[in-house]
Amino acid sequence: MRENREVHTSKRKKRPTAKKYAKQRMTKEEHRKHLKRLYLKTLLITLAVCLALLGAAYGVFLYMVGGLDRTEVDEDNLSVNESVNEKVINIALYGIDSRNHDYNGRSDVVMVASVNTKTELVSIARDTYVAIPGYNNTRINHAFSYGGPELAIRTLNENFGLDVTDYVAVNFDSLAEVIDAMGGVEVDVTEAERLQINAYLLSGEPLYETGYITLNGPQAVSYSRIRKIDNDDMRTSRQREVLASLFEKAKEINPLEYPSYVRKFAPMVQTSLSNDELLKLASVGLKGSSLTLDQAAFPNE
Repeated sequence: MRENREVHTSKRKKRPTAKKYAKQRMTKEEHRKHLKRLYLKTLLITLAVCLALLGAAYGVFLYMVGGLDRTEVDEDNLSVNESVNEKVINIALYGIDSRNHDYNGRSDVVMVASVNTKTELVSIARDTYVAIPGYNNTRINHAFSYGGPELAIRTLNENFGLDVTDYVAVNFDSLAEVIDAMGGVEVDVTEAERLQINAYLLSGEPLYETGYITLNGPQAVSYSRIRKIDNDDMRTSRQREVLASLFEKAKEINPLEYPSYVRKFAPMVQTSLSNDELLKLASVGLKGSSLTLDQAAFPNE
């Protein structure tokens, strides 16, 4: 019996000494420090990668808009009214009656684009009589030729109580190029309109069809300028129809193709929009197929 007790006693595990407990505690502490260093290292690497990606994306953006014809306007000279809704961005759009990519003509297309979660396009008839500062009452399309974009924007703000501070302008030659690059526009053409398109067509093939058809760039520009067969209200309606067709086509573009399109169109556009403002507008454009376009005209009932 004594021998058995001795054997049993010899098999008992020895309790760790105080030195071993201390060693285990130090190991756990070192492990926690290691995890902390690993976490900080991973966080720094992640931040560095994100910053590099953001920098690359912004570099691509600068490359895309690098060809824009930038023209600054002095907001102090624009008679800007207090904004009714700060979330809405109002931008003046002008189609300039000029050739060879210059912007010295009259604005035969005058529109205001109100951009928020959706876009509203409002046409203003080119023959609308308004008070142009320094030139008394005359047709609104003269303002751009008299004093460039600053006077044109000021005329809009003073006569319609708007808060426009920026503009986008394109001449008719450039508009034809944009339309061709987008594959044309689909509009409903009557026989009377077809004859007018061909009568004022500046280049390219005459139009032989009517109905809901695709117009190329020069044909679409000629279509948007028709004014002899009806009135200026119908003229602005045609202009909005052309832009609405372009709007729908733009929604169908693969986002991966945006850089090439923007880079291609940038040299055809004159604008006062800054890079920050363009980025805000781009965030709206990324909504893609969910974007909607409402249309209106002035004067109206």
